[in-house]
Amino acid sequence: MKREEVQDLVDRGIRELNQALAGGHSDQLQKFLDTMALFPNYSFNNCMLIALQFPEATLIQGFHAWRKMGRTVIKGQKGIGIIAPMVYKAKSKDEHKPKPEEPDGKRAVRGFKVVHVFDVSQTEGDELPEFAKVTGDPGSNIAAVEQLIREDGIELVYETIPGGAQGLSKKGTIVIAPELEPAKTLMTLVHEYAHEKLHADAGRRKATTKTIRETEAEAVAHVVCQALGIRSLEHSADYIQLYHGNQEVLFKSLDQIQKTAASILKAIGGLTAKSASDIEEVAV
Repeated sequence: MKREEVQDLVDRGIRELNQALAGGHSDQLQKFLDTMALFPNYSFNNCMLIALQFPEATLIQGFHAWRKMGRTVIKGQKGIGIIAPMVYKAKSKDEHKPKPEEPDGKRAVRGFKVVHVFDVSQTEGDELPEFAKVTGDPGSNIAAVEQLIREDGIELVYETIPGGAQGLSKKGTIVIAPELEPAKTLMTLVHEYAHEKLHADAGRRKATTKTIRETEAEAVAHVVCQALGIRSLEHSADYIQLYHGNQEVLFKSLDQIQKTAASILKAIGGLTAKSASDIEEVAV
């Protein structure tokens, strides 16, 4: 790619992403956020109880929480017992004067009880919302990005990541979940590679927030993938907003995003051009 072509692609990608962020949450992201809001955070002890009773559990909710999401517990399913606090509104003898240790009518825990929850596999009904998908044919670009990563001295590993994450970058190592679809694999590779290029430096990492880092990495991934024919706009806008990023955060990081995306695109262009010339030489 020529320098002007790369810059045009970078500018267009950032412009479209900025417009998408200005539009606010997509319907899919809103459903996703609504779903996340319903999921309680379980304690370590309750996680242990769930694992002991239902090792294959993936998504846990109470009976009524599932009902709110349009799903019902299948008849005959056995609930998973966990411990829940019994919470009461603190009262004082004088209704007009709150107790010193429980001021302003705060809620107080008076004990614990066993409640029952159910895994999604024990329910039926409405489909759960999914995050916006990345689509397109990456062709030889996955191999090109893998080569770039390794040539930069970064270890690249494909293995399942605890907690279900799709990608991870950590001090010179990138880990990618092996079960991703090709388009998503390319997107995740570029996202984590952007983290390594932008945030491996301890000083810059300390000077930035997680919102800034995730906005930068995802914006670079979107710009690069769009230039390579991968549709990722809605996914990237939703991802950035999920981490509380917005137009202002994007604008402040514009220079970093542009330079990083352009350098990756140029490097990929060089690799694919070399690969094409190698094929021509073999053919001759």
